[in-house]
Amino acid sequence: MTQGPPTPPPSSTTEIQDQVRDAVASAAEGSSNTSAESAPPTPAPVADSYQQAFPQICDLASQSDFSALAQFSELSDLKGRNARSHTRLLVVVPLILAYLIQDDLTLAHLVLVRLPENLRVHPLIRAIENLLTSASERQYVDVYSHAGLLCTFTQQSEFPDDILGNLVASMVAMFVESFRRRTYFLLSQAMSSIKTTQAQAYLGFTREQLLSGMTCGTWQYNPASDTLHPLSIGNTVTGANYSGSSIAIVSGIRAHTLSSVPSTLDTFHSVSNGLINLEAGL
Repeated sequence: MTQGPPTPPPSSTTEIQDQVRDAVASAAEGSSNTSAESAPPTPAPVADSYQQAFPQICDLASQSDFSALAQFSELSDLKGRNARSHTRLLVVVPLILAYLIQDDLTLAHLVLVRLPENLRVHPLIRAIENLLTSASERQYVDVYSHAGLLCTFTQQSEFPDDILGNLVASMVAMFVESFRRRTYFLLSQAMSSIKTTQAQAYLGFTREQLLSGMTCGTWQYNPASDTLHPLSIGNTVTGANYSGSSIAIVSGIRAHTLSSVPSTLDTFHSVSNGLINLEAGL
């Protein structure tokens, strides 16, 4: 068989560039195919102990069993091997909020102080610390403000974990509810009258929410003085169970005798500054 003449080598600059480009592309394709065939599959990431504990924490929170949640979270935190891992937030954040809901502020603070610096400066931990500080100091207006900011922060689209964000928002709402209930009960015990503006600050409600809820059989509103007076029914004052922005009245939380002498503004400040001592004696 007769062979044709050999292909002449590239002579022009264009031909040389085309040949080099074809050679490089062919080599790259071959290398890519070889790498794809020889590279082992990427193993799935293994969940650490904090991530493994998180579903059980969510389940306990859904049952409102915050005592069990706190106990389980404490054990999970102690068993964790990497105290500086950001996945540790899956355990310590619900733990702190559980203590807040139970009004065990000392234990909540102890969880915070044992965190390493890299977690203490995390925005979520800083927001929770602000809430804890306000609750500890009984800065009522700040409690509701920081609670609202914390919920807003966890519901933003850029928040890294939707499940954690929803859990935090839910537990913060439960804390606010329990905080309001305790505050309402203490005011009912301590006061024979209170200005509506002061009650708003203590309970974190608008004027409309306050008057519609507190005058449903538990407090009487005096428009002339713009004050609220707890009603005495056989030396018993009813309490309140808060849900969201409304107040569902529940009777018979605890009986006590009201003072027959209206409280002055000085008395109000004296009593309000001593609410922590009152609460400790309940």
